[in-house]
Amino acid sequence: MFLIDKIRMKFNKAEKAALHENAEAYHERLSRLTTSEYKLFMLLREGFTKNECSQRLNMKRRDVNSHVKRIYSKLHVRSLAELIVKYREAR
Repeated sequence: MFLIDKIRMKFNKAEKAALHENAEAYHERLSRLTTSEYKLFMLLREGFTKNECSQRLNMKRRDVNSHVKRIYSKLHVRSLAELIVKYREAR
C-alpha cells in the first residue's frame, strides 16, 4: 500500500468520527425543542415566513416570534439564514 493511501485512510477515519460527533450534537440540540418549536423549526427550515408559519400552525404571530427566539437560543443560531444553512438537511 502506498503512503498516500495510508494518509487517505487516516483522513477518512478522522472525517467519519467528526461527522458522527456533529450528528450527535445535531440530534442533541434538536431534542431540546418542544413539539411546537420543532414543528415551527421544520417550517422555517423549509423556507416558510413567520406569517405563513403562524397561519399553518394556527398560532398568533406574537407566539411564533417568541418560539423563534427560543429556537435560536436552543440551536445556537442568530438568524433565520443561519438556521437554514446549519440545519437545511435532515441528518
